[in-house]
Amino acid sequence: MAGTWNVFYSYSHRDAQLRDELAKYLAPLTRQGRLVEWYDRKIEPGLQWESVISDKLGSADLILLLVSADFLASDYCFGVEMEIAMQRVKNREAKGVPVLLKPCLWKESHFSELQLLPREAKPVTSWPSPEEAFAGIADEINAITKEPPPASKKPARDAEQAVTADLTLVRDQIIAYARVYERIRQQMAASDARTAKMQEVFDRMKTLANASFPLLSELTCSHSPGEKLAAVSILECYSSPKYLGFLAGLIRSEQPFVGYHAARAMEFAVSAMESRFYSLLRQAIDEATSALEIAIPGSDSGRKNILNRARASLKEATEMATLRAQPPQ
Repeated sequence: MAGTWNVFYSYSHRDAQLRDELAKYLAPLTRQGRLVEWYDRKIEPGLQWESVISDKLGSADLILLLVSADFLASDYCFGVEMEIAMQRVKNREAKGVPVLLKPCLWKESHFSELQLLPREAKPVTSWPSPEEAFAGIADEINAITKEPPPASKKPARDAEQAVTADLTLVRDQIIAYARVYERIRQQMAASDARTAKMQEVFDRMKTLANASFPLLSELTCSHSPGEKLAAVSILECYSSPKYLGFLAGLIRSEQPFVGYHAARAMEFAVSAMESRFYSLLRQAIDEATSALEIAIPGSDSGRKNILNRARASLKEATEMATLRAQPPQ
């Protein structure tokens, strides 16, 4: 046997019925042990879905991109999963196969350079017999899986290589989130809906704060707004005096959403930092507040409110530290 291929389905939930139909045609390969299929409905209750998806996408040998207008419209499928999948295909760590389910502008996508199935580039749902289309797709996947999976062609990794590879995967996912954020910011008009979408991306970045911490220095030096936001997501969980200037700079120079979360990270620093850094923190808060007053004089904003809270909390923490430092009477 050539080996078992781990298959990852990237698809929109609106196309779940078509995904199930394709799985039926691949069932003989699954029963033979040539395929092990995975998709997000297999996540067990209680597990963090993003972490599970990241692991499965990072270990997949064959990534099936089930393409439709809904797939292309999904920030997660077309954004995060697509970025990671294409990077793994580029690195020859996996094979990527787009499967055209429904009519859409697939030629404008990142994966247009990959061989599309069905080969006629005719959407499955446009065939007189969708069953014939699925059968042809299954034949093509059958041919692919007669070869050894990409992972089996590479030498075993030592522990250091494994850590590097894992960090590379985290970097790919963080950069994918950054690009999704930037697309939302550029393509949507300012609105509550846009803010909600950006917040969703930020929350996803934040779930990776532990794993992405080694990338913090790299992200803070980036010119990309999305990558700066990723750095802020880490600093809302881990505080360091080294990055107070970075946060202050974002508060005064970046767009309100990034500046708002930079202020939140600075507020978090008040509770997380040692008292010996309070003077640096006070200076950073004052600089950011002054810069905002110049930028939007006479008005208040979310950033100002947060900084005012941070200043009040810092004053209280400083007083408590002073009392603790006094010798007992």
